[in-house]
Amino acid sequence: MELFITGGTGYIGQAVARKAISLGHQVSALVREERSPAASALARLGVKLHGGDLREPQSFAAAAGAADGVVHMASTNDASSAAADEAATEAMLSHLRPGAAFVYTSGTWVYGNAQGEPATEATALNPTPLVAWRPAVEQHVLALAARRSIAAVILRPAMVHGYGGGVFGMLAGMVRQTGRVRVVGDGRNRWPAVHVDDLATAYLGAVERAASGDDRVAGQIFNVVAEDAVAVADMGEAIRASVGAERVEVWPLDEARQSLGPFADALALDQTVSGQHARRVLAWEPHGPGLIADLSGQKHFQQDTGA
Repeated sequence: MELFITGGTGYIGQAVARKAISLGHQVSALVREERSPAASALARLGVKLHGGDLREPQSFAAAAGAADGVVHMASTNDASSAAADEAATEAMLSHLRPGAAFVYTSGTWVYGNAQGEPATEATALNPTPLVAWRPAVEQHVLALAARRSIAAVILRPAMVHGYGGGVFGMLAGMVRQTGRVRVVGDGRNRWPAVHVDDLATAYLGAVERAASGDDRVAGQIFNVVAEDAVAVADMGEAIRASVGAERVEVWPLDEARQSLGPFADALALDQTVSGQHARRVLAWEPHGPGLIADLSGQKHFQQDTGA
């Protein structure tokens, strides 16, 4: 397949690119800076770089439209996220041919606090403020794709770990400033989790099955979750032990908001989320290490390189 990916230079995107190339797909990736270290790493994998900007859909929509499938993982990660995401998805879907596949990245934060029985794709949404806009974009993607006979799939990944990146790399990085691992909330909350390599496998399974015309996949939403709920306090302790921090410190939500804004509310979520639908329909089976084992084994945490 010819695939076009956005966010390829990011933490998740790099894993998806590696997996796609390993499976023999031809991959083009949207990049802002073609000579950046992350873009150069993609090029060494065999990815074709397409210079453009997520905020300027005309710079990449036609290239996306020429592909058999698109995997959209990029975000501006700022106040323009909602508008930029809606414009980008609409432009790409408007250029794709009927029968093509489109995989859109959402996340389990759209469920808000999901306690008790694990949240499923049928659970009512109560998104944390940081992603309050995302459910509307999910529905817009599915509706526009259906009108154009494009096989769209929505993935809602859990908290992503592996290789010291993502949010966990950020938490470890904060130790350099404070000497402590800080967890937002009361420390009793839980997060669902998935290893980045297992997430990449889910992306490729979704885009391949959608492009093949599998009617069990087109128009569907899938939680990509390997572990339904992991205690945040246990995560903090695993990071503390790995980086040699003094202690794990509970960071009251009101104080965390002063530094992190609405991101603090997302980190304070208490969630239990099921990934069984993806396992059944996509035949997806995670094989990576569990979150605590992974964090305990980290020697060097890295920051997300961005998208």
